[in-house]
Amino acid sequence: MNNKGFHLSVSAVSKAKNHSVVAKSAYNSGSKLVDEQSGVVHDYTSKAKDKILNLVDSDGTKYTQVIEKNVVHTALLTPTLAGDLAVTREGFWNDIERIETRKNAQLGTEIDVMFPDGITADQRIVLAECYAQTLSDRYNVLVDVAIHRPHSHEKHVGEVEVVELTSRNFHAHILLSSREIVADVKGYALSARKNWLQWSTEERLSKGLNGRGDELKYQRTLWADMANELLPENKTISEKSYRELGISRLPKMKLGKSLYKDILKGNRSVIHEYNETIDEINAYIEKNGLVIEYDDKGRIDLESNEQEVNGVTIHYKKRKPFARIELSNIRFVDPAAELEPAIPKNKNQTHSDAANDHALDELLAISANFVSQKKMVRSALFSTIDALHEELAHQSKQIITIDKNIKSTQRFTEEVGQDFSEPRQKMIELARKIHTKEQSEALKTALVLVDQFRQDDTLQTGRAVSRLEEQLSQIDKTVLNNKAVLKKLIPLNNRVIDDHKALKATLKPFAATLNKLATDFKALDEIDVEKSDLSLQWDQAFSDLQDIDVTNNMDTYHKFAAFADLDVERFKYLQKEREVLSTLKAVEINADADTRLTALAADVKAFKTTNNEDIKQLKQQINTSKKTYQRLSPFYEQRIALLDQSEAVIVQDDDLYDEIISTKTTQLNADRLEDWRSRTMALQYQLNKAHEQAKLKKEAERAREEALIRRRETLQQRRQQRHLLSVSESMRPKHIEIDLTI
Repeated sequence: MNNKGFHLSVSAVSKAKNHSVVAKSAYNSGSKLVDEQSGVVHDYTSKAKDKILNLVDSDGTKYTQVIEKNVVHTALLTPTLAGDLAVTREGFWNDIERIETRKNAQLGTEIDVMFPDGITADQRIVLAECYAQTLSDRYNVLVDVAIHRPHSHEKHVGEVEVVELTSRNFHAHILLSSREIVADVKGYALSARKNWLQWSTEERLSKGLNGRGDELKYQRTLWADMANELLPENKTISEKSYRELGISRLPKMKLGKSLYKDILKGNRSVIHEYNETIDEINAYIEKNGLVIEYDDKGRIDLESNEQEVNGVTIHYKKRKPFARIELSNIRFVDPAAELEPAIPKNKNQTHSDAANDHALDELLAISANFVSQKKMVRSALFSTIDALHEELAHQSKQIITIDKNIKSTQRFTEEVGQDFSEPRQKMIELARKIHTKEQSEALKTALVLVDQFRQDDTLQTGRAVSRLEEQLSQIDKTVLNNKAVLKKLIPLNNRVIDDHKALKATLKPFAATLNKLATDFKALDEIDVEKSDLSLQWDQAFSDLQDIDVTNNMDTYHKFAAFADLDVERFKYLQKEREVLSTLKAVEINADADTRLTALAADVKAFKTTNNEDIKQLKQQINTSKKTYQRLSPFYEQRIALLDQSEAVIVQDDDLYDEIISTKTTQLNADRLEDWRSRTMALQYQLNKAHEQAKLKKEAERAREEALIRRRETLQQRRQQRHLLSVSESMRPKHIEIDLTI
């Protein structure tokens, strides 16, 4: 029976605890869901992706490790009777949030289960979905299933070394909706009834469900039964407690992910310390063969209360099914005595009976003495092995640290510049003379043999004990030799470490100043960029003022253009000096190096201050120029427009034309422009009036000329008519009368 492979916990997702069922589903499924009620986006898609850790081993070698995605499988399951329903995770849980309006409403129920050892990856999916489908059909609700891989935790050790630690439990989150789901013309509908966990006892029984506590027991038993169908016999699990199974073992408290992280960080955990205490008690119980006698008077889980409702047998209890364990009420009972005491003598015993009793007493005394001697030998062997094991473990830790330092000597040289090759070679030669691994393995074998002695006295012969004592003696000699070598090796190791630390201490303030200078040089780079930008801005600002005839003073231009220039040669010198100082090793740092570094810091500060002052003045000039342009440009444009539009008119007035042309842009204002416009308009009016009068005069003259021409033409026509008439009269025949009568 794998009694350590069962875990099932049930918790409510409730508004009273500020829970969000949308957030819970997003976390479980490793998806991105939007809570339409609050507008919050819950994005846990990183849980559904592989994670790459950049690690560094003890030798400083960098490598990567892929941590597989946390979310392995997800599914939405609906009741079989409802048929195929078109349900989306985001839409459904938002519907639940909308329908559950009470401030303390229960939005769902989450069941966390752990997969026992022996279940394959494919079987986990089958088991989780079958279990969830059974609950979905039983309660007529939607079930959101998510299978998670064991959580991965990162622990940072020192400055660069990273250790990746992983717990070993595959588990599933099974989220049940608070309302029944049924088929509907729109796809699906949620019942108007309250949470299925909050039904009355009568309603529970009428629906074929158990009482509240027994329903929890049903869920636990169902998981164990379904899992056992997939497990081999030697790994089956049980939902029952140690107490129900009759196992003499005390239960521990669940540590939880957050407390596990605290332990990795070195924080104290009361639960963790409690569990360590329980481990010690359980080890003592197992070692001494003790049996826990529980005071099970009135034990609730042994009671049976069955009721028949509509032909269905229902298990119902008004109380929780499991009683609490009170440690103060637990008594430890020795399961059996090794020897029974002699039967008390009475007056009716015969002499032979007394002799037999006396012989029996002597036999028991001898046996007890013999057994006691064997126990003493075993105890002495155990003590020797423990002492040697402890010393070897201590020596192993020391040599591991020294080996690590030997490997690090090259890095030490690179860091501080001192040559550690000579002490390194001596350390390697001495370290080769230390032997711990083989002796530790031999001690493990000896420990197993002594434990066999305890279990079977016949194996504990004098020859076996003598051979074992010889082996332990050889190991003891090796341990003493290791001590002698370590006595020489440890000071050598400490001297290397001390030298390295001392040089690093010398390097630290020097490096800190260099690091600060790196920030200052970054500021200088930014100054260079800013000056380049300001140079362009100044060119544009001066050009704009030239365009509107405000200035053409090149001395002013060159004066402020000089502020935009960076002393490149000086900057290169400062950079080169910093690079040279950055290459110095700790052994090369002396008073001269400190002086150079101090001078460099002062030069950089002065260089930075000067350039910042240049930037300040240039910004002020650019700002002034832009404001001047913004103020005068409209007046200039208006003057140009006035000249473009009315130049033909203005040139008619020499004084006005000269005034407009010769006036400086800086002297322009709205009143002057308005005056010019008024005078221009008046001049325009006079010119237009004169033009009209000239036009009228010209038209009158043309009309007189046209009338004269018409008169002349009329006289000419009349003369021609009189001439023609006179000609026709002269040619007409004289009058002759003719009688036409026939």
